[in-house]
Amino acid sequence: MKTKNRWLIINLLILCGFSLNAQDNLSLQDAIRTGLENNFGIRLVKMDVEIASNNNSIGNSGFLPKLNLTAAQSYSVTDSKQEFLTGQINDRSGAKADALNAGLQLNWTIFDGLRMFVRYDQLQQLEQKSELQLLFTVENTINSIHTTYHTLVQLMHQQKVLEKTLKIDNERLKIASHKIETGAGSRLEVLQAQVDMNTDSAAYFNLDDQIGSSKINLNQLLGRDPQLPFLVSDSIIINNLPVIEILIQQMMERNTSLALGRKDEQLAQIALREIRGRQLPEIGFNLGYNFVNQNSESGFLIQNRSLGLTYSLNASMNLFNGFNTRREQQNLQIQIESSRVRIESLENELRANLERNYNSYSNKLRLIAMEKQNLLAANENLDITAERFRLGDISGIEFREAQRNYLQAELRLLSVTLETKILETSLMQLAGILVTE
Repeated sequence: MKTKNRWLIINLLILCGFSLNAQDNLSLQDAIRTGLENNFGIRLVKMDVEIASNNNSIGNSGFLPKLNLTAAQSYSVTDSKQEFLTGQINDRSGAKADALNAGLQLNWTIFDGLRMFVRYDQLQQLEQKSELQLLFTVENTINSIHTTYHTLVQLMHQQKVLEKTLKIDNERLKIASHKIETGAGSRLEVLQAQVDMNTDSAAYFNLDDQIGSSKINLNQLLGRDPQLPFLVSDSIIINNLPVIEILIQQMMERNTSLALGRKDEQLAQIALREIRGRQLPEIGFNLGYNFVNQNSESGFLIQNRSLGLTYSLNASMNLFNGFNTRREQQNLQIQIESSRVRIESLENELRANLERNYNSYSNKLRLIAMEKQNLLAANENLDITAERFRLGDISGIEFREAQRNYLQAELRLLSVTLETKILETSLMQLAGILVTE
């Protein structure tokens, strides 16, 4: 039993080392760069931006004229009988006729109450809104990459801690077995050491499953093959953030959600200008060039041909439409006020989130320093306890308690470090400084 478990630990660590050597390193910046290029959500929103950019043109705003070409060729065969006042009778059977009509028509709205300028402004704002929506998607994706990546870093570090724990378990089992051989130990201590090592081995394999799932999640975010192997960095770096007053100022100026809310208010203002433009007259210019050629075997004319230019200037003005224009203006004014209230509500909500997260972030920074001290003490205590266990001064249960304290200290430090990093990323997104380019 003792030899079997030793080989289990050795094979486990060899397998882990072989897997690591066969994988490529993936830094956080590489992950973000890959995600920005391949993430499916970002790619879809980029297409929306391209559509909005194509729509933003003077032609789509109504500045340019419309030019149409029409042409038609028709034929007919008829029987006709014509009787004149003079008594002459013209009776034709199967008389053929044909007609060719062609024309070039130009229609140009010269003045539409300045609505074409309003529409052009609207298209520009819609393009800017699509760019903000892309930025919003990019920020959310980067935030998700940060969280998933650093969660994986934490899990990998946990795995290393458990590897160290398993080595200690194996050493403890060897010592307990040696004590039995020398007559200084008991079978109970060997069994207890065996149970503890099996417990830690199960935790190791469960953690390995979590690591596999986390890698699949990250690959999915990056738009890659879910089974693509890779390695992540071995540490989580906590950056220093500005003081909360600066973060609040940055949030008010750069937060993407606020920018989208303000853009919606601008679009409502533009829609109101467009409605007001309907109250002004509309002036249009029409120009046509037409060609007509008709041939007939019956009737007064054998051939009729005309070629000429036509043009006109027209004007129209809406005088009354059942008060619908006034109703639409009132609704848009309400919508503008509603947009302002939503912006105020969002500002309040975002500021509350920022202050809440900043308080947690500050407290966890202090907690990290405390947990580092705890880990140093737990590690030193484990070394002392291990030596005393080898000398036979303490029992296996006491040694296991020291081992458990060390493991919990490691896990607490890893957990609070990950939580701090997630809060840091969230604060950067709230302040609009997560995306620097």
